[in-house]
This record gives sequence, structure tokens and C-alpha cells, in this order.
Amino acid sequence: MNENIFAFAVLVIIAGGIAAIVIFLLRKNLMDLLDDVVKLQSCTIFYSRVLSIGVLFIALSSILSTQFDLKNDAAFMEYVWKVASGLSSCFGLICLFLAVYVVVITILVAVLRQRSE
Repeated sequence: MNENIFAFAVLVIIAGGIAAIVIFLLRKNLMDLLDDVVKLQSCTIFYSRVLSIGVLFIALSSILSTQFDLKNDAAFMEYVWKVASGLSSCFGLICLFLAVYVVVITILVAVLRQRSE
């Protein structure tokens, strides 16, 4: 039982760290882009918060959908594979979210850049 809780805690830490890294890498550049193109502070804040909330919720969703129901005599590698399975869904869903987010931001930038020129 303790091993299941420990493996779940490892998954929470890794998936949360991945979400924080993704947000850290993208947020500043996104805010600079939107400040340059849109020139509305409220729009910049909104889209940066949507990015943060989306990535965090996806990480939480993938964490909570992983079930640690291994038996007490399970090998260590079974826990590793269970954590890897949770991270796999986390990576996949974050990539899918970012692809859709990039499409939306690209359309927004293309429309507003033409309007301002």
C-alpha cells in the first residue's frame, strides 16, 4: 500500500514539474507576442491564463486517471511502468492541447496583425 502512495506522489511531482516547465517556457514569449500584436493587456492576461490553466488541468487529469492498484508483492519495475503510463498520457494530452492552442493563437495573431497594418 505504501508503495502505491509513493509511486503516486512521484507521478504528481513529475507531472506537476512538467506542467510548470511548459508554462515557464511558453508564458513569457506568449505575453510578449500578444502585447506586440494585440496591444490589449486584458487579452494578454486572458490567453496566458488559459495556457496555464489548460496545462495544469491536463496534468491533473492525467495524474488522477492513473490508478495505482498494484499488489504488495509487485516488482519495482511495475511501479515504474505505472508512473510512465501516467506520464505518457500527460505528455500526449499536453501536446494535443498545445497544438490546438497554437492554432487558435495563430489565427488571432493573423487576424489582428492584418487589422493593425
